[in-house]
Amino acid sequence: MHAVVSQLMYGGFWVDVPAPAAEVRGGAELMYYGGDIAELLLAGALVATWRPERRSRPAPAGRALAGSG
Repeated sequence: MHAVVSQLMYGGFWVDVPAPAAEVRGGAELMYYGGDIAELLLAGALVATWRPERRSRPAPAGRALAGSG
């Protein structure tokens, strides 16, 4: 989404920012390229902290009977 907004800012379409054109274009470039870096960092953080739940395995039927007698 940030790429679309930054391209609109760079082109001067549908975005009215009260600043000189050079500053708007510079901000749009930073938003375009910096947004991709931010997304990669967020994806890396998600992968690094994600841990699936471990399922507990049911005990085999033979062991449950051997321990009860």
